[in-house]
Amino acid sequence: MATKCSIPAIDLQDFPNQLSKLISACEEWGCFRLFNHHEVLPLTLISEMKAVVRSLFDLPAEIKRQNTDVINGSGYMGPKVNNPVYEALGFHDMSSLHDVDSFCSQLDASPDQR
Repeated sequence: MATKCSIPAIDLQDFPNQLSKLISACEEWGCFRLFNHHEVLPLTLISEMKAVVRSLFDLPAEIKRQNTDVINGSGYMGPKVNNPVYEALGFHDMSSLHDVDSFCSQLDASPDQR
């Protein structure tokens, strides 16, 4: 029998009270869902962030493959036959300037992407 599970949801209107929930979601799940972000973040910022992410995934595969082993066994994961729409880039700690620089260097990120 399949087990039903829910991806953790973080309410940005209740931030920083949601910080421990966010940390737990990152450590246990590696992902989370944000809601009420439109109340906190300007739509222009959200649009710009989406455009930067799209530009990184639009890079040639040989550049994306340079994103390797930020955590053992992670890094770039391209689409596969059994999952043709999934693609991921590995990033260890976005609060670490060293990790941000390493990620951007691996992908030869432009100043706008940084």
